[in-house]
Amino acid sequence: MILIKFKNFTGIHDINMKLLLIFSAFSFSFPLGTKAVDVPKGAEPIALASQPGISPDGKTFVFVWAGDIWLASTDGGKAKRLTTHQAEESSPIISPDGKLVAFISQRTGTWQVFVMSVNGAQMKQITYHTEGYFLMDWYPDGKNLLVRCRRDHAGPSGERFYKISSKRRGPEELIFDAAGDEGRLSPDGTKLLFHRGGAGLYRKGYVGSQSSQVWQWDGNQFTKLVADSQGSRSPRWSDDGKSFYYVSGKSGAFNFYHKQLEGGQEKQLTHFKDDSVMLPTVSRDGKVLVFRYLADFYRLDLTKEGAEPVKITVWNRGQRLGRQSIEKQELRTVGQAVFSKDGLEIAFVSGGDLWVMDTVLKEPKRVTNTAAEEREPVFSPDGSSIIYISDDGRSASLCRAKRSDSEKYWWQNLNFNTEQLSEDGEVIEDIIYSPDGKKISMIKGSGDLWISDADGKNGTKLISSWNAPRYDWSPDGKWIAYSVYDNNFNRDIWIVPVDGSRKPFNLSRHPDSDGGVRWSPNGKLLAFTGRRYDTETDIYYVWLKKEDEETGSRERNLDKALDAMKKGRPKPKATPKVPIKEKVKPKDSEENRFIKALRIMFDLPASVENKPDPVPPKPDAKEEKEEVENKEKDLGIDFDGITDRIHRISIPDVSERGLFWSPDSKKLAFSAKIKGVEGIFSVEFPDKLSSPSLVLSKSISMPRWLSKDSRIVYTASGVPGSLAKGKAEAYSFKVLTERVPEEYQRVGFLQAWRAMRDGFYDESLNNRDWKLIREKYEGMASTAVDRYSFSRAISLMLGELNASHLGFRTISRNSYKAPGWQDYTAHLGVIFDMNHVGPGLKINKILTDGPASEEKSQLKVGEIIMQINGLDVSLKMDLTEVLNGRLDRDLTLKVQELGDEQKIREVIMRPSSYSKARSLVESDKIKDTRKRVEELSGGRLGYLHVARMMWSEFQKFEREIYAEGEGKEGLIIDVRNNGGGFTADHLLTVLVPPVHASTVARGGGTGYPGDRRVYATWTKPITVLCNEKSFSNAEIFSHAIKNLQRGKLVGVPTAGGVISTGSRSIMDLGTIRMPGRGWFLPDGQDMELNGAVPDHLIWPLPGELPSGNDKQLDKAVQVLLSDVEKANNESKAKLIRASQRKATGDESSQ
Repeated sequence: MILIKFKNFTGIHDINMKLLLIFSAFSFSFPLGTKAVDVPKGAEPIALASQPGISPDGKTFVFVWAGDIWLASTDGGKAKRLTTHQAEESSPIISPDGKLVAFISQRTGTWQVFVMSVNGAQMKQITYHTEGYFLMDWYPDGKNLLVRCRRDHAGPSGERFYKISSKRRGPEELIFDAAGDEGRLSPDGTKLLFHRGGAGLYRKGYVGSQSSQVWQWDGNQFTKLVADSQGSRSPRWSDDGKSFYYVSGKSGAFNFYHKQLEGGQEKQLTHFKDDSVMLPTVSRDGKVLVFRYLADFYRLDLTKEGAEPVKITVWNRGQRLGRQSIEKQELRTVGQAVFSKDGLEIAFVSGGDLWVMDTVLKEPKRVTNTAAEEREPVFSPDGSSIIYISDDGRSASLCRAKRSDSEKYWWQNLNFNTEQLSEDGEVIEDIIYSPDGKKISMIKGSGDLWISDADGKNGTKLISSWNAPRYDWSPDGKWIAYSVYDNNFNRDIWIVPVDGSRKPFNLSRHPDSDGGVRWSPNGKLLAFTGRRYDTETDIYYVWLKKEDEETGSRERNLDKALDAMKKGRPKPKATPKVPIKEKVKPKDSEENRFIKALRIMFDLPASVENKPDPVPPKPDAKEEKEEVENKEKDLGIDFDGITDRIHRISIPDVSERGLFWSPDSKKLAFSAKIKGVEGIFSVEFPDKLSSPSLVLSKSISMPRWLSKDSRIVYTASGVPGSLAKGKAEAYSFKVLTERVPEEYQRVGFLQAWRAMRDGFYDESLNNRDWKLIREKYEGMASTAVDRYSFSRAISLMLGELNASHLGFRTISRNSYKAPGWQDYTAHLGVIFDMNHVGPGLKINKILTDGPASEEKSQLKVGEIIMQINGLDVSLKMDLTEVLNGRLDRDLTLKVQELGDEQKIREVIMRPSSYSKARSLVESDKIKDTRKRVEELSGGRLGYLHVARMMWSEFQKFEREIYAEGEGKEGLIIDVRNNGGGFTADHLLTVLVPPVHASTVARGGGTGYPGDRRVYATWTKPITVLCNEKSFSNAEIFSHAIKNLQRGKLVGVPTAGGVISTGSRSIMDLGTIRMPGRGWFLPDGQDMELNGAVPDHLIWPLPGELPSGNDKQLDKAVQVLLSDVEKANNESKAKLIRASQRKATGDESSQ
């Protein structure tokens, strides 16, 4: 165990950042009504807090910060911590009498509602349903709470508002069967304000079908109150219930407005020119509004005309340990690890720094100690240096480390010399030494491949590319093989000479992507992976010289036979000369192993008699010989006919990846799952390619096959390891270290900022000044109190782009887990009649394929469940009292049968989960919709639902084209609520096939051979249903249907969110989505913020679709029947056989 002190970084950057933060605190676009309170010296300022809930009199408010509930004055000052649990807490709301606080917590494993006194005492859990809750509001009498829950309603909008008790466990009372968010009750408790839709809290400037609208429910009907194209959200009641407040983006930024219910007069209350007010809370006396703007809370006096918002400065002192200037870490895993070529030393990255250690003592020595993230360590071929990338967020620099004492091993050194080899501002990745160590190759920027001298100087660009190639050096250092995407996003294998003497040569030339290229150590072969047959990835290889391709198995066996004879029958050795005996020096006594280990551990000198020369190890003779031979060989390449020499290694139903060669080039190893075993396998070249052998039964990364002991080195589960002679060994370690969170988070923020700068599909970055954006959020992110606050800062930055497919998912450091095993609320596979007033639970619907539909536990609609496990049940109780427990258990039901006798029978049932129930509800809904289309069309039309643009859904679609299209004249294709994927072109291949001919067999009708087509096809009329939740690839499909004039669109404009996206890790802070590829219509218009507009626009009212009133579907049937009639009335070409064709003069002469 080693304790290492972190050196604090100081410099002009820190001073500039402090000045920036001071400037930012006062750089607002509005005058402050009152001077904000200053944070006392030594106190911890509270920023990026969330979920404020104001007291009835507006004097105090609760909020969430650092995972707990806090209470503070709306005038600012010291905050009081109300909860101290390790689990996350959220959504605190103060009761109407100001005495209680309701909130939700994950302390039981799922989000449950708790109530406590306003000073944090007398805490009580109220709910127990394991599907969880979101807290919305208190009822005015304080006896009940409004919550939002997801139960067994289908679709992406499956959450509903419920009324629950605030005092004790009780039933959940459904308010109405429609989706909504941010529900707030009127002062008399009879009405409900809420909003629907929304493109994201932090997104700025969105205009489209996903823009949110404000609605009211009065107990009988819904009324749309506000529907600005820029979005309207977060409605809050005034104290008299005659007006309401809401947030709207119609001014260009999200500001606060006050609107009268009668007459509709409204007034803008805040006037921010940029950024958004969010998370508003209004006191019940109607006097004070509290909201968050950027990182801070603000207060607005609603009693004063023209009042301006005042910043609420709150801080922590003594309520928690506070933000630590130094964070202690215990490191046991690596991010990346490489071994010296003898396998005895390891260079690895852990905790963002570079370390080295040996494989015996395993005591890491720290090479770097910076705020930057180090990665990609590479030993030089002679082992004298390590190159690596040092990424401080502004630059990803090529650096080199050397030992201070080159006479000692890496792990014996305590100090190291590091230097930067690249220029400031450069972004470099994928660094590799040339085989002779004289050159370094690297990727610069988006994808240019450069080669420089070993000191980083004299760099030349070998390849220009918009995406990063993945590459490998030839053993003689004269060639580089690489894979790179073209503009059609197909990846081929290329070969280019390092001296640039000829243009890159496309080796693979295949329409499916190839990659993972690896050069054999003897230089004769290139191996790579490619997906050329269905969805399976296989290994391919090519002999680079014709003579090697033409060498037959007999010649190879002959060589083996001669080698065997030489080894088995060596020539007689010459008689050695008898040496003259010399005086033999007594052999030194061998040093005790334990003493030797202690001496090495504490870096003590050996005894004078035994002291070895501390020189680095000499290269293994065999390895050195092999490397020299490989380097000296002229690896000429016969390009003529080389693509014909590409061969496939076919291992059925296996996708191979991660290729690496044995040092003698006789074996090629790879990662795969074969016959249920995940691990490393190998094939033997060139005659045993179809029989892979298991090498290691575990998943590994960064493998390398060394000459010494034929050892394979790797990383597995974050720990370096090796395999030699069938024995696997792990090189575990442990170090204690420290880092500065503020600098660490600053680097993480800058990496995320740079990722967007360099990778966002639109280089104009939504016309934002990205440098100013960095300055705006850098301090906010670096000083964030926890990962969630850091994520909010990143999300605010991403919101500036006003784009889809953006997001940052934090890696939580909260290790809390509820004690014991987890209970689950079981689902019986039935939907209850919520209007039933008697005892028991009356069955309104049986879910197909659910527990209640099975023969041994079958229930019927109309029957009443009277008891569960011996307890009487009804809608007036909290059903979790009988339904919570393990899912792998049986429930005993007492069921009252149908009929006058009302017999009671016992049913034993194994319940399902709520997630399974939702899936069954969705399946039944599709069946009901299909049945309705049959009824409305008189059996002439079919219905297909495409839930996702994924492969499994497409396979289902292709099957249903035949099953549901049989005998139908048209098809309705429903992509509503389809979140996207990648299969739009596959669907279009089915629906828009090339019609160039038809066939007729004797006695048969007109058709076309199905086995000649790529997929089953449908050429009859179609109509497509889409809505605001049709997203990404589903939008591409909708646009295509309209632009190709294949059919009509019915419904609501799609979301306007079409960018292809990937992701990348930001250190160990989280993962950021990378939308890097735009999609454009034939007229050149970007599909982003440009949803597909239906030919027939129909917005459903809240509650219509759940009740089965699908006006969009009804219209689609009407439109499609009309198109079917038109198609049927179109004249069709008459088929004329050759025998019926009138001969012309030319024809008769032939």
